[in-house]
Amino acid sequence: MKQTRLTLPGTAWLGLMSIAALVQGCAQQATWNGIYAIDARGGAKTCVVQPAEPPDGKTVLDQMQVSDEGGWCGIIATRSGRAFDSYLLVTRPSHGRVYAHHVGTSTRIDYTPDTGFVGTDSFAVRMIPGDAIVAGAVTVTR
Repeated sequence: MKQTRLTLPGTAWLGLMSIAALVQGCAQQATWNGIYAIDARGGAKTCVVQPAEPPDGKTVLDQMQVSDEGGWCGIIATRSGRAFDSYLLVTRPSHGRVYAHHVGTSTRIDYTPDTGFVGTDSFAVRMIPGDAIVAGAVTVTR
């Protein structure tokens, strides 16, 4: 049987390698509740916070301690064990950013302090449905 050797130009090999890397990235294994390793990247070195399951129409206060190197710290919020449909930032933090999004089967409310800021901050997010509010009382440390 005659063997044929396939020779591709350099750009074709680069394309094939890119596709292989993309497929490998998509094939990563899920961990807990559909959370992937990418969901944990960029987290603060120190992040102390409790999960929240706010009752409909009520406000829950979550104490958060986060380090100041620029990473996020996230509150895991659920309603009856599931993610909320949507969220609305009702009180902006003075010294950082808040980003709410779905991670696995939960909603995660990430707070990222301004680079170099040390002190206290706060924010509040309205959770939909249920009209509950998750309020964060943040202490940023070195």
